[in-house]
Amino acid sequence: MPPADLAHRIHAIRNTAEVIAQSLQEMISEAELPPGQPLIQERIAEMFQVSRVPVRDALQLLIGMGIAVNVPRRGVMVRPLSEKHLDDLFEVRKILEGAAIRMALQKATPGLQRRLQELIRQQAACLRTGDVKGHAKLDDAFHETLYGDIGNLRLRELILSNWEMIKQARCASVVAPKHGMAWIATSINRHKRILAALKRRDEAAAAAVTFENIETSKQETTRSLREMGWLDSSPRPAEPVPPPRRHGKERQN
Repeated sequence: MPPADLAHRIHAIRNTAEVIAQSLQEMISEAELPPGQPLIQERIAEMFQVSRVPVRDALQLLIGMGIAVNVPRRGVMVRPLSEKHLDDLFEVRKILEGAAIRMALQKATPGLQRRLQELIRQQAACLRTGDVKGHAKLDDAFHETLYGDIGNLRLRELILSNWEMIKQARCASVVAPKHGMAWIATSINRHKRILAALKRRDEAAAAAVTFENIETSKQETTRSLREMGWLDSSPRPAEPVPPPRRHGKERQN
């Protein structure tokens, strides 16, 4: 087989794996695949009408994103959620967005403010119609727009990566409508306060609202998941500590 044909096949497998991974990622974020759900290659291959090769690669992509895990003797599954895991995610979010909001404030042009205001208007429409899924996309769009021009691409990549893992936990609002409607209302209020701080160029207020937003979101998410029984209460095993690396020759006794 000519090298060009081989390369085409490799790219086709890679693209198929990415499509499958994206589809599974959406199913996880919309609670169609709950925490702890086994991701069985044969079933997924049958669902997408493909071989197991791109499915295997897709699962590796999900593991790399942090929303799936490979558990010994149990296989790949949607990452189980625990309070410790949520605490870690939201603590990282505070660190990353604490820096990003200050950068965003320095670049808060009238055009950015208008785009944020329009997204808030669309969120209000979702609240009136009870469109929780539509609001979830607008919530993402608000923060992506807010941090879109901070000038530090690596920081933005880290923020987006952390959000993808948080979306798995946020899916509780899609399953329980009462949580979804409360989430929309509080989200709109938070976004209005962030926008007001940007307009005043009040760095302290912008940072304070951002931290409050993250902490309140963590509490709401944890409470919702606990009510649904989706939080894994079993303690996680301690990570093995690698032995210290030795440098040079070992001293002889």
